[in-house]
Amino acid sequence: MKEYIVLTIGDNTLFFNFRTINEEENKFVNRLEFYNASLFFSLKYYKKNYSKIIELLKNKNIEILTIKRLITFKYSIYLLKELTIKKLRLDFASTISLEDYEMFLEIDSLEEIDCYYMPKFIVDKFNNKGVDVKLYNREKVSDRFMLMQDAFDYETLYYKKNIEIREKYDNLINDLKEFLRINYNLKSIHLYVFSKDLISSIMDLINKDESREIIVFLHQGYDEYNFISKNFLWLKEVNKKCKDEYTCEFRIVYSNSFLVNNLFKQLTFNNLKLISLLCIYVSLVSLIIIKSYEYVEKMSIDELNASISNGTYGADTNDFELDRLDDEEENDEEEDSTNNTSKPTSTKYQFEKVFAKLKKINNETVGFLTVNGTNINYPIVQHNDNSYYLKRDIYKKKSSMGWVYLDYRNSKNEFDSNNIIYGHSMLNGTMFGTLKNVLTSNFRKNSDNMIISYDTPNGQYKFKIFSGYRVEYTTDYLKTDFESKKEFDSFVKLIRGRSTFKTNDKVVYGDKILTLSTCAGNGKKRLVVHAVLIKE
Repeated sequence: MKEYIVLTIGDNTLFFNFRTINEEENKFVNRLEFYNASLFFSLKYYKKNYSKIIELLKNKNIEILTIKRLITFKYSIYLLKELTIKKLRLDFASTISLEDYEMFLEIDSLEEIDCYYMPKFIVDKFNNKGVDVKLYNREKVSDRFMLMQDAFDYETLYYKKNIEIREKYDNLINDLKEFLRINYNLKSIHLYVFSKDLISSIMDLINKDESREIIVFLHQGYDEYNFISKNFLWLKEVNKKCKDEYTCEFRIVYSNSFLVNNLFKQLTFNNLKLISLLCIYVSLVSLIIIKSYEYVEKMSIDELNASISNGTYGADTNDFELDRLDDEEENDEEEDSTNNTSKPTSTKYQFEKVFAKLKKINNETVGFLTVNGTNINYPIVQHNDNSYYLKRDIYKKKSSMGWVYLDYRNSKNEFDSNNIIYGHSMLNGTMFGTLKNVLTSNFRKNSDNMIISYDTPNGQYKFKIFSGYRVEYTTDYLKTDFESKKEFDSFVKLIRGRSTFKTNDKVVYGDKILTLSTCAGNGKKRLVVHAVLIKE
């Protein structure tokens, strides 16, 4: 049935809805006349005549706007701009796009916004404008689901475009339901487990979500019990219903063996052999291209780091004015690195001058990290979320290696209690690909290797490694601040208890911790290193 925009006034609140109407209400459609405190408009009429509608509402003392449906909320912007709305309530269990949140930021009269979920950095933008944000998402996505999606926080889930369902468990549908509420960018769901109830539940969830079109991929190669072939007609009907009534589509991804056994039966042996050779050739060429691309990326990274170290990047060497240390200063620094009291540290260049050059490369540069005994020697960047640099390099170009970046929750101007830096564990040794060295006994035999250098525009700092471990996916080590000494001490006890090695370094309430985090075990685990700031 056809749906109409329905504007209903109650007290000082205007309810913005989009629904079917009854026969009596239909008599008042597009008439600019109230019926039971409501106005009724077709979407086409509303868009063309919103100025007349606003004139009708201006004397109604409206301070609160409640939007009931996700599908038409964008059209409320006319009302927000003209009616001096103080409170906005998005009364639907779903998030919206970043662009739409930015749209509401332009409303100067707004004092409060209630919504289901909003990324933290957008919350901060509203708060900085004096707008109070209230979130009412109460359900939680389980750690099991987060691990399956290789996600470490809700910010990551918000940006996910593709998810994988590789196992069934009791709370899976509830996890999917909550995920769809806090995610806005999903394009595809990949199923590696199959059942009618699971597929039907996914259909229902997609049907209730009004914001996107989703493709569900069924990976036949993982179909141990031949669910797809046994239920092919049912799947065909489901797919037709999806296309006709919902905003989804089902596609089957056949394995190579299935294609060979079923689709190529009419081909001769020689044809099959030729196709196999072609497949091998294409695979080899693809592998060479991928490896060449990774090699070029690695060369670019090495060149950048070398130019920074040598003071030659992007300009005359004099711009950096290298300040090399004499032997006596180097010896003093080595002696200080073995305890938690030291003199101010130095590096072989004046970082504040290098930093100016790095800011020209990337205006989100916040520091420079060096871990002895590894290949880690990178400028550190920070975006307003933890997803941006997963697939972008320091030049903000798309890259499978990503870059090394500081958690968006951490301050770039001063150290928090726990300062978290992320990086991919690349097989070619770039990014955090050599962080695993910390867990080896040979690494720790050299005391210099236990010192991490982290330079910022405010100074040059050194941290002493006191813990390192691999752990099943968890987010309990990603807390940035602590409300009490008890909470801090409990955190330190937790991360010390996981460490594969022991140190005598004291870590007490008020100390600053540097945490380096990367993937391990095909993305199912995390490799984590903690270091404490060496006090001046």
